Amino acid sequence: MHASAPLLEIVILLCAAVLSVAVCRVIRLSPVIGYLAAGTAIGPFGLGLIGNVEATAGIAGFGIIFLLFLIGLELSFERLRGMRHHVFEFGGAQVLVTAGLFALFFLGVGGHADAAIVIGGGLALSSTAIVLQVIAEQGEKSSQVGRLSLAILILQDLAVIPLLVFVSLLGEQGKPLAAALTDAFFKASLCLTFIFIAGRLLLRPFFRFIASLENTELFSATAMFVVLGVALITSLAGLSPALGAFMAGLLIAETEFKPQVESDVLPFKGLFLGLFFMTVGMSLNIDMLRDRFGSIIGLTVALMASKSLIIMALCRLFGFSLSTAIHAGFLLSQGGEFAFILFALAGTQGIFDPSLLQVLLVVITVSMALTPLVAQLGKKIAFALEKYSISRPENMIEETLDLSHHVIISGYGRVGHTVGRLLEVENIPYVAIDMDSFLVARERKSGAPVYYGDTARVHVLNALGIARARAVIITHSDTRVALQTIASIREINRDLPIVARAKNIEKVLKLETAGANLAVAEMFETSLQLGGALLKLLGTTDYEISRIIDVFRAEDYAMTRESEKEQVGA
Repeated sequence: MHASAPLLEIVILLCAAVLSVAVCRVIRLSPVIGYLAAGTAIGPFGLGLIGNVEATAGIAGFGIIFLLFLIGLELSFERLRGMRHHVFEFGGAQVLVTAGLFALFFLGVGGHADAAIVIGGGLALSSTAIVLQVIAEQGEKSSQVGRLSLAILILQDLAVIPLLVFVSLLGEQGKPLAAALTDAFFKASLCLTFIFIAGRLLLRPFFRFIASLENTELFSATAMFVVLGVALITSLAGLSPALGAFMAGLLIAETEFKPQVESDVLPFKGLFLGLFFMTVGMSLNIDMLRDRFGSIIGLTVALMASKSLIIMALCRLFGFSLSTAIHAGFLLSQGGEFAFILFALAGTQGIFDPSLLQVLLVVITVSMALTPLVAQLGKKIAFALEKYSISRPENMIEETLDLSHHVIISGYGRVGHTVGRLLEVENIPYVAIDMDSFLVARERKSGAPVYYGDTARVHVLNALGIARARAVIITHSDTRVALQTIASIREINRDLPIVARAKNIEKVLKLETAGANLAVAEMFETSLQLGGALLKLLGTTDYEISRIIDVFRAEDYAMTRESEKEQVGA
């Protein structure tokens, strides 16, 4: 029995992906580079092992759909409202300024107005897939650069819709542009409003019913159905299917089923995104790159340098620090995956000359391949600029201006670091502060939003944006420092929730009397966990262990509080 062509292509793709990513892990390069290199090697311009790029590109498009869905799932409407200034003001400025300058340049060198607008709009977009992958690899999701990059990418993804509509209308003869744009805007608004209302009314009871059937496979299939179904609705309305997936993510993020849906969809996103990167690599025309190497590299450098400078200038204009501006500029300097779709559509409409289209696609592909290295360079430059200013309150103010509803972690040792990781998993923004300058420098180098300072000082708390904070957790083992920090916080805000670490159960009442909403006794909790582990080894059920621990915790804390109160009264 001979292997069919599709099966052979799948085996080749998986083999190339495994080998390339394994090599990149060994030599400590981004897996994205491995995927791109593998795609180039097996594609029609390489060894020719896979010749039908269009077939794999259709499947790889699901990677973008799942990526945008997960972005929406991490955001929720509440968090998107909190980011609205960065998304719509800063992100809008980046798209308009970058698109306008590139369009003017192409007009200046003799390009047609329609082509100039499309090229400017397409080159203003960055790669959501690659940038978010790099941010995750560098551990910078919670950093200011991570937050800023996400805001820009969201706006860019939304900007794809009018750009695609504009290109489509250019191919329709005899239809007034203004009327066509109005019609498209009306249909888009109607479609998105329908999705929003229907999702708010039907999604929670629908998932509740499916969950009540207690079938994990059915729940996973339902999650896939919702993602792809909403993407199909927006596609039928003439919008980007990725926008529909983004809306589905925002709606599900408002429900209690978010964690389970996220875990069900995440593996598909990784698989399809890897295939997407390989498809990008397959489209790299090695022959053109070899024949016109100098001009292609020159154009790629010009593109990345221009976008970097524009983003840096806008960052400084919006009040961000120089280190943040440089890091964000380098990180977002590449062309994006939606530019492939936009330029390919423009090519079929006859807006581009085929040779120009090929050059643009090769330049974007090369810029995407260079992104992990360029982003790492930007990070090193940013760290070199900021490592001597980590103790300046004004530096903290600059980097926390965009934060709201965040958690402040006072003390970033092992306990604080673990708390930060837990918050990051749940996509809750946080900033941390510690008095160990070596620890702060090390953690900032790895991308963590950590600052040097003393939270017992009111001006430091103000610099961390405590007026906009959601809660504070104090992880110091020193009770004296914790008490001073609580006093300073209560001087500013009487109602802000405070969780504090206590050395033992006797210190709990002192911290709670000082103003902490909850104090956790470190030694007592450790003994409970050790006892629970022993009971589990002895065959006690998880439910019974949890019940016993809860009873002991309630009784011992209550007894200690009563004892302390009696001593105070005596």
